[in-house]
Amino acid sequence: MAPATLAERIARQQAREEGVRAYREARAALARAAAQPLATAAGYDRRAIMNLAVAIVREQMAAVAGRSYRALIGNALKQAWAAAKVQRRAAAH
Repeated sequence: MAPATLAERIARQQAREEGVRAYREARAALARAAAQPLATAAGYDRRAIMNLAVAIVREQMAAVAGRSYRALIGNALKQAWAAAKVQRRAAAH
């Protein structure tokens, strides 16, 4: 295999840096979404639950290339609803 040209190495480095930046932004968005109250004793905040699920998917897509949104959203919604149910039980007590 021929050694990579300088332009190829620069392009790969820029792609790596972009991936790291995207992952950091996704982690920050996930932290913001996780900090939002998902439920109260009165009920669930469906918008906050969906925002959390989307943030989970974006973080996972940034972490592992090749996974589609469609493949990840179902599991992310299950995680978000589980967190909301825990918050609602905690608010009820």
